[in-house]
Amino acid sequence: MPTRASLKPLATAIAILFTLFQIYFTAFGVLEGTTMRADFLGFVMVLIFLLYPPFKYPEGRKEPAFFVMMDLCLCVLAIAISAYITLHSEEIMMRMRYAEEVPPMAFFLGVCAIVLTLEVTRRTTGWPLVIIALVFLAYAFWGDMLPSALKRMPITSDMILECMYLSNEGLYGIPTSVATGTIFGFIMFGAFLERSGMTNIFMDIACLLTKKSQGGPAKVAIFASGMFGTFSGSAVANVYGTGIFTIPLMKKVGYQPHFAGAVEAVASTGGQIMPPIMGAAAFLMADLAGVPYLEVAKAALLPAILYYLSLWSMIHFEAVRTNLGYIDAELVPPVSRVIGRLYYLLPIVILVTIMCMGKSVSLCANAATLSVPFIALFSAETRFSFRSFCEALELSAKNVLMIGSCCACAGIIIGVISLTGVGYKLMAVITSFAGNNLFLLCVCLMLTCLVLGMGVPTAPAYIIVATLGAPALIKAGCLPIVAHMFCFYFAILSVITPPVCQAAFAGAAIAEAPAMKTGFTAAKLGTIAFIVPFMFIYAPELAAQGSAPAIVVAVITSIIGVVLLAGGVQGYLLVPASLPERLMLIGGGLCMVMPGTLTDVIGLALAAAVIFFQFMKKRRAAAQVA
Repeated sequence: MPTRASLKPLATAIAILFTLFQIYFTAFGVLEGTTMRADFLGFVMVLIFLLYPPFKYPEGRKEPAFFVMMDLCLCVLAIAISAYITLHSEEIMMRMRYAEEVPPMAFFLGVCAIVLTLEVTRRTTGWPLVIIALVFLAYAFWGDMLPSALKRMPITSDMILECMYLSNEGLYGIPTSVATGTIFGFIMFGAFLERSGMTNIFMDIACLLTKKSQGGPAKVAIFASGMFGTFSGSAVANVYGTGIFTIPLMKKVGYQPHFAGAVEAVASTGGQIMPPIMGAAAFLMADLAGVPYLEVAKAALLPAILYYLSLWSMIHFEAVRTNLGYIDAELVPPVSRVIGRLYYLLPIVILVTIMCMGKSVSLCANAATLSVPFIALFSAETRFSFRSFCEALELSAKNVLMIGSCCACAGIIIGVISLTGVGYKLMAVITSFAGNNLFLLCVCLMLTCLVLGMGVPTAPAYIIVATLGAPALIKAGCLPIVAHMFCFYFAILSVITPPVCQAAFAGAAIAEAPAMKTGFTAAKLGTIAFIVPFMFIYAPELAAQGSAPAIVVAVITSIIGVVLLAGGVQGYLLVPASLPERLMLIGGGLCMVMPGTLTDVIGLALAAAVIFFQFMKKRRAAAQVA
């Protein structure tokens, strides 16, 4: 009887074939769109059934052979599901949607496609997203029984199956489309960089830049996680990728374990909002907002800088307040070594250059990926062998499994919203509650984002909220890119928001710290990050929307405000702050981040007062020591 381990060679071969399939058909585009997405999802399902057992077993307990055989049967069914779309693509395109009867075979395979999508999502990410999808499906089938506020018109099961399986609005909708092309391309780029070892330059640069900074290891986490996270696209993966190095260093210089885990979680989360790549959800935003990806990256740059500035300030004040140490000298690479390896960054330069030339995002990703093996030839430590090249192809396929399954599952939700119009009903309830108050509307959407994002990866969390929430913000007068950026930020921040804060839990596991204590510490360190989206709602200049002088003024005042807020939250600026001083710092910081001359003047006055009081305290303390 086959075992899970015996299936790994088969999974490896299929993973390599999957990546080669993607490279060929993305480059030459000889497959019709829906067919390409169906084949993509078929590969994803087959690999998940081969690699992910249906249940987790205690160490040492053998998986029953029945489940292995069952998964092989599910692989065959997944192939049949995608094969039907491929073989009947012309017939499907010519159908009169919602008018013609769905063929029995298509109906059966459509039901199987929905069930298998839910199952592969459960295996890769757990129950939260599956439960949300099931709730929406239940509404599609039985929503006509609800009270009038949410009641929908009768919908037949044929219509639901056609939407989900025989159209490009359900399983093969926008999320799967973006995952098939753009997201896979950038995941492949990250996999090739990782397998070459060229990403080590990020850690070297981070150590070199923070070698003389107090509490340096935590600042290493900021730089390294920010640079690495923009490629990984997953906060949890980023925590494990860089946290195994940074968290022990932080503990070594004196940071409490829960604080070290929280720092890494917040730093890793920010990688998804840091251009040039920003993780998978940013490409979905470009499609949903209807703007070029370069506009998304431009709009995200200043908020991302504010995010990391706030975290750096919080860490710095904590390090100085508790008199923490510096990074070990032996961990700091020589300047000559770093300079000699700066060419490792060339693939990123190529990526950004081609992107700025206005080429398609998929072309940028493929060109940058192609450059990696050639640039890696210049050093023995990065040069690809045939085996490592195949490993990079395999890693590319494996890294896309979670996001691929989640995008298909999110497609179920979007399909129901499109078919039933429930999104308009939900937004009507929220906007009715908020009235004409933009701030109250933003708070409602923030809470919606955080709740829907609990335990759900960023991309599907963003899709759900943006589909429901962004139109409400746009209707309230926000620019489309700003509205989508607001939803994007809070979908990301859900991974550091208790009670379900996956990135913080990952940091706690590495730091060997209490999970919930780490989660609440991460939320505290991210306090200012929760304010940043409100900043660009009221000051779109921070999202690069407006004239250059207005953008410069908004940036300067926001930077001052972020530093003041960090000092108030941590209770330190020049010296430890008293409670009145902390309140003045927080008040001054909030005034500075709010647009308006009057608020800026009030904020500067409060800041000047605190700095004066703190300077006098520091001077008296120095005189006493002397």
